[in-house]
Amino acid sequence: MRTPRVLVLRPVDHAGALATRLRAIGMEPVVVPAVAIHPPAAWDGVDAALDRLALYPWVLFTSASGVDTFFARRRALGVTDALPATVRWAAIGPGTAAALAGVGVSDPWVPSRYLGEAAGDELPASPGQRVLRIRGEVASPVATVRLRARGLVVDEVVAYRTVEAPPESDGPLQRAWDEGIDAVVFTSASTVRGFARLAQRVHIDDALGGVLIVAIGPVTADAVRGMGWQVDVVAPRYSVDGIIEAIDERRASLAAGYTTS
Repeated sequence: MRTPRVLVLRPVDHAGALATRLRAIGMEPVVVPAVAIHPPAAWDGVDAALDRLALYPWVLFTSASGVDTFFARRRALGVTDALPATVRWAAIGPGTAAALAGVGVSDPWVPSRYLGEAAGDELPASPGQRVLRIRGEVASPVATVRLRARGLVVDEVVAYRTVEAPPESDGPLQRAWDEGIDAVVFTSASTVRGFARLAQRVHIDDALGGVLIVAIGPVTADAVRGMGWQVDVVAPRYSVDGIIEAIDERRASLAAGYTTS
């Protein structure tokens, strides 16, 4: 039986967990980054946040990339002090929580649904408290809007830039498509936009009809539909676990050669 090939669009350094899990269920992951993570235009905001970290009752990360770049900057500045014991940490979902665990932050708070609106509505902070949100340059504002609507004071710091459709992915995407792709996994709206531009450049943007399209959650699914593509499945949990569950349920049809109805 053939091994289905699944296109993973995350940056290489963030694709490992998903790729490993896909192999475990008999899939062949094909990693072609639709986005690249770059440093912010200036580090001033991150540096200032690091300097006043102990003043915040809560620090909210809405991506693993934010965790990686924020703590990498901390190391680059030579900060070796223990993290402030008074700070409570929050993560948008399990992937971000795992990134926090990797830098020594155990058991961060995670919302019931891995969405910005859930983080904004559910964060167990009190009106008047300050929240430091670490985000990317083009991140959705919804978490911040919801927190402020509850009377929280939110300071936002841009810790990284997401560069969509990096040119170095053109050739790998063309080769991957020529060799055959059975499913495409979109893990954010930025991967949707990045893939759309890559696909247009290598002339495959009208060839998605026979490919299973998987979205990690409803926001990403809306971005896919906005490109005029059909979403075949939205992960039941907005995480790597949910993606794997959704694809595993379709293992037989993928192995047989997936076609849309």
